[in-house]
Amino acid sequence: MPDDDNKPKPTEGATLEEQLAAALADAEKWKGLSRKNEERATSNADKAKKFDEHEEANRTELEKAIARAEAAEKTVAERDAKDTAATLRDEVAAAKGFADRKISATALRGATREELEAHADELLALVPAPPAGPSADGQGQAGQQIGEGEMSAEDVVTAATTR
Repeated sequence: MPDDDNKPKPTEGATLEEQLAAALADAEKWKGLSRKNEERATSNADKAKKFDEHEEANRTELEKAIARAEAAEKTVAERDAKDTAATLRDEVAAAKGFADRKISATALRGATREELEAHADELLALVPAPPAGPSADGQGQAGQQIGEGEMSAEDVVTAATTR
């Protein structure tokens, strides 16, 4: 039987008191080993707990870093989208001749080129084209003195104030 192997065997020629003392000594030895094993297990548990706390702190820092990186990427993507939209608005405004009618490109609304062009056409229909300016023929060259036979500076002032 295997259970009989684990039982202490009486030593031959030993008295009952000696056998009892040996059994008590053996029990004390096993108690000491058990306590030592419990201390090691407690120490390991404390170390494991500290390790887990450290890992959690590092994981938290890593998660914070990942969140900051994602926020930065989102900000960059939003800025790029705004820049692209502004460039597209400027291109459509220039192609439609907004500068001639003194319309700002920021007045355009839409997300795609087609939407911007459709809105530009609507705005151009609402804002009248500027009247054509009078011809500069016969008015002389800019920055030159008024020549003979033309109106003097006093004549120009008189004509302007009499109107």
